[in-house]
Amino acid sequence: MSCGPTAAVDPESFVHSKYIILWAINTISNNLHHWPFIAEAQARGAKVVVVDPVSTRTAKKADWHVRIRPGTDAALALGMINVIIAEGLIDRDYVDKYTVGYEDLKARAAQFPPDKVAALTGVAADDVRKLAREFATAQPSVIRMGVAIERHAGGGNTVRALSCLPALVGSWRHCGGGILHMPIWAFPVNWDAMSRPDWIRPGTPVINQWRLGPALTGELQLKTAIQSLFVFNSNPMVVAAEQEKIERGLAREDLFTVVSEQFLTDTALYGDIVLPATTQLEQFDVMFSWGHLYLTLNEPAVAPLGEAVPNTELFRRLARTMGFNDPYWQRSDEEMAMAALDWTNPVLDGIDLASLRKTGYARLKVGTPDTFVPHREGNFPTPSGKCEFKSSIAAGGNMVLPLFRQGYTAEQSGEALDPLPDYIPPKESPTTNPMLAKRYPLNMLSPKSHAFLNSSYGNLPTQRRHAGVQKVVINPRDAASRGILAGDQVRVFNDRGAFEALAELSLDTMTGVVVAPMGYWPRDSRPRRSVNAINPPTFADYGNAPTFSDTLVEVAKVVADAAE
Repeated sequence: MSCGPTAAVDPESFVHSKYIILWAINTISNNLHHWPFIAEAQARGAKVVVVDPVSTRTAKKADWHVRIRPGTDAALALGMINVIIAEGLIDRDYVDKYTVGYEDLKARAAQFPPDKVAALTGVAADDVRKLAREFATAQPSVIRMGVAIERHAGGGNTVRALSCLPALVGSWRHCGGGILHMPIWAFPVNWDAMSRPDWIRPGTPVINQWRLGPALTGELQLKTAIQSLFVFNSNPMVVAAEQEKIERGLAREDLFTVVSEQFLTDTALYGDIVLPATTQLEQFDVMFSWGHLYLTLNEPAVAPLGEAVPNTELFRRLARTMGFNDPYWQRSDEEMAMAALDWTNPVLDGIDLASLRKTGYARLKVGTPDTFVPHREGNFPTPSGKCEFKSSIAAGGNMVLPLFRQGYTAEQSGEALDPLPDYIPPKESPTTNPMLAKRYPLNMLSPKSHAFLNSSYGNLPTQRRHAGVQKVVINPRDAASRGILAGDQVRVFNDRGAFEALAELSLDTMTGVVVAPMGYWPRDSRPRRSVNAINPPTFADYGNAPTFSDTLVEVAKVVADAAE
C-alpha cells in the first residue's frame, strides 16, 4: 500500500548505513545471517537502534534500546513523522517528486505530538524527538522491520506508518537507506503458474489457519462443514490459536485427517493416515529467499529414506489416483522449477539450472550491495509509481494478498480501509480494556524462539537441550507481587486456556509484560498445552493477520498436588 511489492533494500547494503533501526526484530535470534552486515556498519560508526518491548539479544548489542509498550509502535512512528515535519527535516525535493499524499499525512501526524505519543507508548517525549531527528539527519538511515510488528490490532497501520518514514526524509536516495520488508519481491516468480488459481472453483470457501479451531468445531459458520483435512508443511496444534478447539476438532470421529510429515507432530497424532515426507537433504528444489538476493539450488544429498516422498511427488500420485490427467501433473521436479521462475527476466541473465549446478547459488542481477538503490528516483511498484503516503489501493478494501491464498482472489472481506496510516490501539491492554485487565493484568508476548523455527526442531534433542524447558520471563516486581520465585512452576492463563512454564525473573521485560517463546510442542508441556493456548483468534487490521502480541493473561504459582 505504501511502497508496493519491492525488494527495497539489499540486506548486504546495510554496511553502508549510518543509522539502523531494528524495529520489532530480534536479528541475532531470528535473522542471524543479516547480523554480520549490521555489525560491520556499527564498527564503521553507524548507530544501531532497537525498538522492542523486550531487551532481546539484539537489543543488548545495540547502541540504543527504545523500550516501547506492546502494540503502540504506530503511535511512535507517527510521532516521529510529526517531529520531522514540524521541525522541517523532510527532504522536500524527494517528497515533491516521488511521493503522494504529503499534506494528508501531515494532517494525520499532527494528531500525534511527542507528549501524546509518550503517554501512549511509554517512550519519553524527548526520546521521540531524538529518534526522529537522528533518523532524518544521519543519512543513509534504514529500518529493518520484523514480522512481529504486524501481530497486534493495529499491525497493518504500523507497517504503513513505518513505510512512510524513509520517503519523508529521502533515505531512498542512498545505498543502504530505506526500509527492508522482505527481498522476496526481487525474484521473478510465476506465482499463478505455481498455484493455478484458475482451477479453483468460484465460490470455494477460504478458511484462515488462524481460525482452524473454530472451523473444525463448527463454531465458525461455513457453507459446508469440514469433513476432511489434509495437513502438509504445517503443525497447527502448535502454531495456531485456541489449541483446545483445534484438539477437539482434530479428535472428531467423523473428520478424515491426512498429515504429510517428517515427524509424528502433535498434529500428526490425530491423523487417520500419516504420510512420510522428505527433508531438504532428500529432495530437489530451487529456493528464493525472504532474507537475501540469492537464488539457490538444492540437490538431494541422500536418497529418500523409507517411503518418504517430496510434496511434488505426493501430489503427482494423488492427482493420478483421482484421475486428473492434465500435463501439469506429469511434470518432473526440474520442469516445475523451470516453470516457477521467469528465466527471461533480466535479473536472471546468465543464470540457469546448469549454471546453478556448478555454483550452487547465484546473486540476482540487480546490482551489487554497493550500487543497489532501486528507489533513488521513485520507481515504486505502486499504482502511481510513487511512495503513497495516502494509498490508492485502500479504495479496494481489506484483503488477504492472493499470494497467501494460492492466487485465489474471490471471497475477500473487502471492508473499508483508511488510506492514511493511523494508530489502532491494542484490543487487550490495561489501557484499552481495563475490565479484562482486572482479571488478566499482564501483556503476554510470544516471540520466536532462539532455538526453534516456529515449531520445527521443537522435538530434536540438541535444540531442546539448548532451549531448555518452556519458560516465561517476568519482571521481578510483577513476580514479587504474586509470590513467584525464580524457577517456580507457574500457570499462565486467561479465558481461552492455560499453559505451564518455569518462571525466569529478569529486567529484560518491563513491568506489566511477560514473555514466553513460541515453538514448544504441547506433548512436552504441561498440561499438554503451549503458548498458543492463550492467544486470541482475533485478526489484525489488515490482511487477516494474527494477533499473537495482543493478549492479556495472569500468572500464578502452581501449588504441587500432595499426592503427586
